[in-house]
Amino acid sequence: MDIEAIRAARAREQDAASLVELAEPTLFERVQDAVDDGEIDTDDAVQLTTELADERAGKLLKLASFRAAGMAVNWDGVTDQERALVEDLVARLEEWRDSVTPDTEDSDE
Repeated sequence: MDIEAIRAARAREQDAASLVELAEPTLFERVQDAVDDGEIDTDDAVQLTTELADERAGKLLKLASFRAAGMAVNWDGVTDQERALVEDLVARLEEWRDSVTPDTEDSDE
């Protein structure tokens, strides 16, 4: 794993409208292994993986928003860890929406 592979993955993610499939082990796991083995400069790896994670986070937030609104979502390219994050965000969005939506049970009084 070299720094160019991370840059290429980030560029693919940035150019794609939907999430890009991350092979197993994920790029994030492979980068951590490369940092641990001293193959990649830590600062560069942190910067690029943070940028990649931020690109993916925006797309994951969009998925969560759509799912919380009851819309179907495309799970292609979503890792198990990301799917858990989306489901957590959906639950929080639904809870928030319920807290700000007027209670209709008392509206007949």
